[in-house]
Amino acid sequence: MKALLTEGVALDAQKLEETGRLLFLTDPEIYPTAFGSAQNAGKAFVYLTKEKNGMFAPRNILVALVDDTVCGVLVACNGAEWEKGTLERVFGMAGLPVPEGASDAEENYFVYEAEHETGDYVLCLCVAPQYRKQGIASALLKKYLADKTRVSLECLSDNASALSLYLSVGFCVEKEYFGYSAPGMPPVKVTRLVYARKLRRV
Repeated sequence: MKALLTEGVALDAQKLEETGRLLFLTDPEIYPTAFGSAQNAGKAFVYLTKEKNGMFAPRNILVALVDDTVCGVLVACNGAEWEKGTLERVFGMAGLPVPEGASDAEENYFVYEAEHETGDYVLCLCVAPQYRKQGIASALLKKYLADKTRVSLECLSDNASALSLYLSVGFCVEKEYFGYSAPGMPPVKVTRLVYARKLRRV
């Protein structure tokens, strides 16, 4: 099954909402805490893409479409910004209640990432369950990495399939540490990986 890869700037509001619902599956801690439900994530995501120089600006989004359905998404940034209070504002614009843990996820993940990540980094990569193991994640990564020389990302240390994918396309493990956990939940171990391509001298 061949997926069509396209950039976020080509997506209409319906496709952006599909993308937001898919991103909800990216991480078991961050997105459920920040958005509460996949439906909320989809509706809020449309407004998040309108944030000037935000993490989810359309230029940072690469999606895979199969039969005109969003089946995979990669979000990657360089110098993206995130202002505290963004989630509350976006939920208000979408006419949605703010989830109880949203401010915690925002401050300890989205704001933190925006302030501490430098250079090119992959914020998230997700493929819908029914489309997994068909090369879609690999295709998204390879397209994104095609013109990059150094990229970093974080992955849950117990996500063996994701780690295997990243290593297969040229990422190397840099270090392990504890990353964001939802309030009241035990810490999660995160592996940081770096992709570095040597340029050939002419």
